[in-house]
Amino acid sequence: MDTLFWTSLLLVLLLVPCAILTAAGVLLWRRWRSAATGMIALGFAAILLSLASGLFATYKTHAVLSELTSAPRAHEDTYFIVAHYHRFPLLTLGLLGIWTAAVGTLWHVRRDR
Repeated sequence: MDTLFWTSLLLVLLLVPCAILTAAGVLLWRRWRSAATGMIALGFAAILLSLASGLFATYKTHAVLSELTSAPRAHEDTYFIVAHYHRFPLLTLGLLGIWTAAVGTLWHVRRDR
C-alpha cells in the first residue's frame, strides 16, 4: 500500500479522538467555567492543531515529492527538511497540550472530589 495512505489513516485515527476530547473539554468548560476545565479544553485543542498541521504537511510534501504539482522538481532531501523543520514547533505545541490537559484534568478531579 501507499505510504501516504497509511500516514493519513494513522493521523485520521488520531484526529477523531482528539476532536471528540476537544469537544468534551469545551462542554466541560461551559458547564464548570474554571481554570482547570479551560486547561483541559485548550490542551486538547492544541493537540488537535498539532496533529492536523502534521496531516497537512504530509499531504503537501507527498504532492511535491510525487510531482503532483507544477512546482520545480524536489531535491532528494526535501522530505527530511520539511519533516525536520515543520514538526518541531507544532510537536512542542502538542506535547505542551497533552501536559496542559493532564494537569487540568488532575486539578479538576482533585478540586471537585
